Amino acid sequence: MHLLQSILPDLGITEVEVTPQKQLNKKLLEKNVIMDLWAKNKDGKIFDVEMQTTKQKWPGARFRYYQSIADQDSLKPGEDLDQIGETYIIFIYPFDPFGEGKYIYEGAFLLDKDNPDSQANTKIHWISINARGYKGKITSELKDFLNYIKYGLTKDSSNFIKKIDRERLDYIRSTEWRDAKMSLDVLLADERAEVRKEGRRQGRKEGKLEGKLEAQRIGVKEFVQNVRELDQSDDWIMSKLIKDYGKDFSEAELKKLMLEAEQE
Repeated sequence: MHLLQSILPDLGITEVEVTPQKQLNKKLLEKNVIMDLWAKNKDGKIFDVEMQTTKQKWPGARFRYYQSIADQDSLKPGEDLDQIGETYIIFIYPFDPFGEGKYIYEGAFLLDKDNPDSQANTKIHWISINARGYKGKITSELKDFLNYIKYGLTKDSSNFIKKIDRERLDYIRSTEWRDAKMSLDVLLADERAEVRKEGRRQGRKEGKLEGKLEAQRIGVKEFVQNVRELDQSDDWIMSKLIKDYGKDFSEAELKKLMLEAEQE
């Protein structure tokens, strides 16, 4: 709640129901999503805060996807459209996503793209927060949090940041986090096994080594694209690729396939 208060001070948030690591969709191939912080207040406002650790080719599409998930909870069956709840999709970046130096970027929806006065009240708020920002006004608590992202816990960290760090450590030690991590490991293991089976099937069908390698190339790209939805780092992805595909491809070849997967 304190983090939301620091990001959205004008809302006067006093109480929210928080669900850390809310998980939706169970199959990795169906875009498994684990929400970093999911909260709802008594007025029905929905807040989804996500840490974005890697640069995304289509950040707008990513906002849209998370918005579609939030919309599932924002209107109950039988309610009129004017009762749809407000949603706040908030991405926090350790880098500047748009290169303008702002602490906070917020999108606006226009009914006429050439008319800035035609802003539509969609009750949707797409907010990008830049940990490397230097323009604009933000709360001291949010500034402390962005410094925490950049430097971790330091001797100058406020009580607010120390509390966040304790909560982070408590969650990592919890059975909930271990269960979520175990589920992810199982999903990834199943995915790798399926890719290997597909590679063998393609190899037999083609009857040639190149057929097998092409299937493996496709498998590498699909794996990269799937785990990107879980915001895994380049180093983590590469370690998994080397483990599963290192016999068929060099590290340089795997890096090239990663890059191609990002561009497709």
